[in-house]
Amino acid sequence: MGVFATERAMLQTPEREVIMEIDSSKLSAFESGTPVKEATESNLPPGDEFAPSVGIVFENDAWLSPLFEAMKTAGIPYEPIDVRTHTFDLLHARKHILYLNRVSPSSYLRGNDGAISHAHALLASLEASGTQVVNGSRSFRLETSKVAQQLLMNNLGVDVPRTHVVSSCDAVREIVNKLVFPLILKPDTGGSGAFVRRIENEEHLLTLLDDENVFAPGHLMLLQELVVSEDGAIARVEFVDGELLFAMKVIPQNTFNLCPAEACPRNPIEEGVEPDAIFEPWPDVPEDAVAQAREILRASQLDIGGVEWMDTADGRRCFIDINATSVYREDIQKATKVNGFLKVCEYLARELAKEDAKAPNKRWRKGV
Repeated sequence: MGVFATERAMLQTPEREVIMEIDSSKLSAFESGTPVKEATESNLPPGDEFAPSVGIVFENDAWLSPLFEAMKTAGIPYEPIDVRTHTFDLLHARKHILYLNRVSPSSYLRGNDGAISHAHALLASLEASGTQVVNGSRSFRLETSKVAQQLLMNNLGVDVPRTHVVSSCDAVREIVNKLVFPLILKPDTGGSGAFVRRIENEEHLLTLLDDENVFAPGHLMLLQELVVSEDGAIARVEFVDGELLFAMKVIPQNTFNLCPAEACPRNPIEEGVEPDAIFEPWPDVPEDAVAQAREILRASQLDIGGVEWMDTADGRRCFIDINATSVYREDIQKATKVNGFLKVCEYLARELAKEDAKAPNKRWRKGV
């Protein structure tokens, strides 16, 4: 199917045949330059409790508005499920035939400390009932733990930064004379480069440990090898259902925040410097790197997501991050002629049709 093709997804139900038409011409907001408005209201057929629908679990309106708009335009029935103000019956959480998880590990940075825990519980409840969740509990555990990511990638045989996991500042002091500097100090639960610091030497590290604000409360601490790319850029590839959408290079300037969202605020590596990040399309990304990234996402059970790595001057290809909350930049989509939101809508329409075909008994949709 071409990038800007039209897909018809037939959804069979005992009552009737539902046809959803995905018109790609209406999903190209990045071409028109029209700003996307917030659309967090439900897009469910009025009075029709049997229509197949998608529950979208989220926390950040700003990142999800483009997806909500795309699904609304495509005619895919959905309901936004905002974990900031959500409650559910533990044994009867299922209200939709398909779910998509889009909760970000950076939730706590926006004051939503309970969002991650709530999402973990909701996904577990849904999957226990046999519900299909795109980017479900396994991928979300990886999204919220750098330790879990590195263990998975190491088991796949790809290169990852050498990392020490420490339980406290006192534990760091116990091993400080065994560390190789410079290194990176970071939290296990990432998110937009928050709390990541470059540590130049032992004295610098010990001084930081005296600062009670070095980490947010409850964060596991990591001391990680500093990996430097050959060209100063970090590579990132985005996939939907195993299909490569596009590759890009991210060139950070005085920041560890590699979030691709245009409106994402950049935190500086230190006070007094101006942070920025440049995003460039990478049309000739090496095929073997793409294959490695695809296998990482497959093993992560991550249906929609991205992978980051660095190629170093001494020949290493070091994978550093798995991202489950892909944000598609307008400039990259335009440069690559790939509409990421159309691809996501096409995929969700296919999955919705599959799940609907598996569930001839619709009594669960009535909540009985």
